[in-house]
Amino acid sequence: MQPLLTTDNASSSFQSLHYNAYLNSVNPETLALECRDGTCESSSLSPDGKRLTYKLKPNLVWSDGTPLTSADYKFTFEKMMDPKVEYRPRALTATAIEAVEAPDPLTVVFVLKDPGFCPALLFTNINPIPKHIFENLDINDNPQNLKPTVGSGPWLLKEWVKDSHAIFEANERFRFGRPNFDRYVIKIVKDQNIEYSMFKAGEIDSISLRAEQWQEAQSLPNVTTYRYYSPGSGYTYIGFNLQHQVLSDLRVRRAIAHAIDRKSIIDRIRLGFARPVNSIITPSSWAHDPTVPAVDYDPARANQLLEEAGWRRPINNPQGTRVKDGRELKLRIFYNTGNKDREQIATVAQANLKQVGIESEIIAEEFSAFLNRVNQTKDFELIILGWTQTLDPNSGRSIWTTGSGQNSIGYSNPRVDELYDQAAKVPGCKESDRQPLYAEIQRLIAADQPYVFLYEPESLLALHNRIVPNPLTKIGISYRIWEWYSRTGQ
Repeated sequence: MQPLLTTDNASSSFQSLHYNAYLNSVNPETLALECRDGTCESSSLSPDGKRLTYKLKPNLVWSDGTPLTSADYKFTFEKMMDPKVEYRPRALTATAIEAVEAPDPLTVVFVLKDPGFCPALLFTNINPIPKHIFENLDINDNPQNLKPTVGSGPWLLKEWVKDSHAIFEANERFRFGRPNFDRYVIKIVKDQNIEYSMFKAGEIDSISLRAEQWQEAQSLPNVTTYRYYSPGSGYTYIGFNLQHQVLSDLRVRRAIAHAIDRKSIIDRIRLGFARPVNSIITPSSWAHDPTVPAVDYDPARANQLLEEAGWRRPINNPQGTRVKDGRELKLRIFYNTGNKDREQIATVAQANLKQVGIESEIIAEEFSAFLNRVNQTKDFELIILGWTQTLDPNSGRSIWTTGSGQNSIGYSNPRVDELYDQAAKVPGCKESDRQPLYAEIQRLIAADQPYVFLYEPESLLALHNRIVPNPLTKIGISYRIWEWYSRTGQ
């Protein structure tokens, strides 16, 4: 529950209910960042392009009645930049913002590192934590990180029982008024089949469907289904540990990519509710480059590359595990337990790799342990994960530039580092002028093969008909959820 210490979507889904004081919000139709649903009343850029000033809406308060002011934004930024705080995207944020000023309670000024920084609205869109609660606490380790007592969101965390549930209760002081639902309950269900059974039984109201559940869900009484691709849908991938001795060889990585049957994965696991991706930016984004070459399923080419890399089949066992310098080609594939799609991807990948002489072990881990392995210990060969996208592709900088906080696989390409800088500072900031730079980034990263790029999943959602959400838009239905209501009044 501490936004400064987490970057995973699971944590964010909890935090966004309790903390919701972003300066800007995304317009669901135009996809522009604007003040309407944020805490800002207006924003303006100084003539020299160095100072972005936000005026806050009046009468903003935290849930305990304490005024929510510019001091909270300044405090939060300073903690983000504090080297003692384990804020992983620090380097990325530091490339954009030099300082935050709070000249009066309703004015927040961001001093930008460079004039004409195109993603300025995105990078300054801070969601603050309350200064009066955290200013005398260790951000890395304090009781508020698990059980926060003060928030700014439509609901506030009241109870969290590990591996069971989290209960959020309506915030009477939310800036748009008390939400329509008294409580928002998240049930922790480790198995997606059990989750679906609970949905059919009416024990839960909202669910992200797996592909094989879609057809039945459409026929269920009192259920409405939704499917769409959104600019934030992201992609699923198999990532390589580039610091691993075996996987540091591009030929081995490219061989593995050719060995994985992506079409089979999309057809068998997603049942067609996905589209293949070949690069770090999906077709949903304006920055996508459709000309990035695909690494198609080609076991013959995979075998050839492994031979070139010195990995040979045993003479007495031409179908056996490849060997080099007396070492067998064995790799581990990690994924988070309970995710059926990733479990099946691991199974398909294991079979595909065996066909070309690579032995692999599949290991499922509880999500927090899995993230610790990926982000901290780096003790892995292959991982199955996914990224969601933001509206501005510059956010990929934290994943793909040398030494950045979300660069868990150890990727480094100096030209990519340069291009991210250039693409963020294109004069005039037109998407059409920035796109060629992001296209080159995509081609360079794809050529380095740091991932096996798999697919962009189509969002498949189902809601009980008693729940009335907002209309389906370019970003789906999950916006302004405090406006959702119940037809039954229960």
